[in-house]
Amino acid sequence: MQDTHQSENDDMYSRLMAISQEALESGYYETAYHTLCAAMHYAYTLGDSDRLQAVQQAGKRQLDWIDTHASKHRMSSESSIKRSGVNMYNSLLTQVNADLLILKQQKRRKDTTFGKSK
Repeated sequence: MQDTHQSENDDMYSRLMAISQEALESGYYETAYHTLCAAMHYAYTLGDSDRLQAVQQAGKRQLDWIDTHASKHRMSSESSIKRSGVNMYNSLLTQVNADLLILKQQKRRKDTTFGKSK
């Protein structure tokens, strides 16, 4: 049963990441961003630092791609600067960093608690 559950987790995460990349390649930048956010939330819910780091890397790559190939699009860094707004991808990267720190602290707390019970 656990193998089936793990397989479902892998499948959903993989689909979200693939949809995000497909949306980016098709020029649907907001969809790419929001699907990447969904993958981030999913990875955090699972407590999976490796997947969160993969979301972080994908977010950086997507932002770089948009900045290079679609600099006038509202999801680009240039566009957010011109309107004195927030770059959504930078917000995503900040959230991933926060999630990674939270998971690290939870693991540290769990390890400390486990060590005391010996």
